[in-house]
Amino acid sequence: MQSHQSIGPNGGPASVQPAGTEARTVGTAMTREAPRPTGSSDNGSRVAQAAIAALGELRPNELEALVKNSVRRQLSRGEVLIRQGDPSDELCFVLSGRFVAQREGSGEPQAEIGQGQPIGEMGFFAGLRRTATITALRDSTVLAISRERFHQVSELIPTLRETVIAALAHRLVGTLRIVEANATIKEPPIPRTLAVVWAGDSRPSLLLLELMRDVFGKRSRSIFLTQEDVSEQFPERPLDDAAISAWLNSLELQADFVFYIADHGLTEWTQKSIRQADAVLLVATAASDFEINASELFAFAIHPASARRLIVLHDKRAPIALGTSSWLAQRDVFMHHHVSLQDKADVQRLYRFLSGRAVGFVAGGGGALGTAHLGVYKAFCEVGADFDILGGTSVGAAMTASLASGLGIAAIDEHTQKIVARRALQRLTVPRYGLLNHKILDDVLQDEYGESRIEDLWRPYFAVSTNLSNNSRFIHRRGLIWTAVRASGSLPGVLPPFFTKQGEMLVDGGLIENVPLESMKALKSGPNVVVALSIYKPRTYPVDYGKIPGPAGLLAAMLNPFARHSLPKVPNLLQVIEHSMLANRKLNLPLNSMNMLVEATLPPGAHWNRWDSHTEVFMSGYYGAASTLRQAMECADPRLTAIMRALD
Repeated sequence: MQSHQSIGPNGGPASVQPAGTEARTVGTAMTREAPRPTGSSDNGSRVAQAAIAALGELRPNELEALVKNSVRRQLSRGEVLIRQGDPSDELCFVLSGRFVAQREGSGEPQAEIGQGQPIGEMGFFAGLRRTATITALRDSTVLAISRERFHQVSELIPTLRETVIAALAHRLVGTLRIVEANATIKEPPIPRTLAVVWAGDSRPSLLLLELMRDVFGKRSRSIFLTQEDVSEQFPERPLDDAAISAWLNSLELQADFVFYIADHGLTEWTQKSIRQADAVLLVATAASDFEINASELFAFAIHPASARRLIVLHDKRAPIALGTSSWLAQRDVFMHHHVSLQDKADVQRLYRFLSGRAVGFVAGGGGALGTAHLGVYKAFCEVGADFDILGGTSVGAAMTASLASGLGIAAIDEHTQKIVARRALQRLTVPRYGLLNHKILDDVLQDEYGESRIEDLWRPYFAVSTNLSNNSRFIHRRGLIWTAVRASGSLPGVLPPFFTKQGEMLVDGGLIENVPLESMKALKSGPNVVVALSIYKPRTYPVDYGKIPGPAGLLAAMLNPFARHSLPKVPNLLQVIEHSMLANRKLNLPLNSMNMLVEATLPPGAHWNRWDSHTEVFMSGYYGAASTLRQAMECADPRLTAIMRALD
């Protein structure tokens, strides 16, 4: 049984013993005492020695000599300790907190430096100027020793230099791992500390905090801290006291999550909470005024959009939650989550996102083969799977949009039948903007999705288009659902492109990412079900190019029924466009043990443009996926296991 930590009956950390020892229960969560702060009778010397003991096998007297010859410095979050290009005239050791090393012009961190590690040792020993800027990620404390003092201490401690160099080697290994990770797909980092900040004029929600304590406390080692908790531990001390920062930093070493519950308003504790956090959870009550407040502005000045999430609270759950765009208009956030307070389901989903366990459903393009996605989805749901986020390309974007809108599979099949009945994808037009008349398709999509917006969907959703204006991937995460679906399926030459208000020309997402697993991984960590519909199959055409007639010869042959059979069997314009698209759909996906690829089973005669067989395609996809799942369960497929464990 895993130990975990939660809030006690008085609002502070109450207590639980580690696994295998006697524990007591507070409420519904197993809890344990947060560590008590160390006294200051030794003026922090023993604390400093303990913090840097990780350097190696240094004896206590050697550590004491190092501490006595160093200067203690306190830094607030965001404060620069070392600036790139400066002289390397001192060496630092982290007593408390965390730092990030970043080179100018690079958008990615080179390394993170935690408690007990040295800072600036490369330039210090090599006599070079600083190679990176080192910035505090927490309110932190370091020991700094000058070059002269270090030489003096080294004479007393012969192993000191080798110990620091060994720490440098470990750092370089970590840096290489970061570089390797950045060379592939960069998934969102998993935050360890989070500040819960109340957005707009929303009042603190005790019910939300209670649900979070229950859900996070049962699944992880979690600590929830308020100002009262800190005041109880450190009576009459200011919040910027180094001992408080050190104590807060020490909690990170014992917990999976530390939640700092901000006050209602920009108090000193709210500021401290935001500075201590890896990420910020902006909590908004849906019915509250959405004007941005001072606490949020303070958080935005410290945390980039990639470290912000918006949680919109509702009394009841619904497929569509209106008004989300008003909250997002003033808040640039990485992702937003709708949470109903009627039960734990949405908080459990939030836990999966924050802990890197969110389950995704990735739907690839494939025209009329798209209903196979519904069959695969149905098969997974029947074995107990649930999906926290859905996304797709082209027809996959349409199917996942309908699922995210709360439509049942029967209703989606009915909407598909309307498309077939109105021949929305089969009506030719004057080939000025495209081969097909897009107006009928637009009408069908607007009838299906109405004025519903992506940000109002209860579950996160995205669609992928190809932006021909700058040759890039365009991920739809806000705006009208029907326009996202329309843009994602704009087959070049067949349908007119879709144009944004900024003048960007969007076409079918299959040109750039037909199965959008990379886009999914950029939004969350965790397992995925990845559904591919059609795979490019090489083929040849026995055509004598010299016999392809010009306009006059072609017209004459078409008007003479006896001469038509003599025309070379050249694919028509629509078929050429189809093959051009499919040629870009080879499966080269960033799959790993967390991604379960399902190549949808298709019925004989199925074709990307044959919409009248959508029901047969759905059933074939369902039975094929059900068979795949049976085999996966029989052999304990680790990919399916990862999905089901994430949902436990």
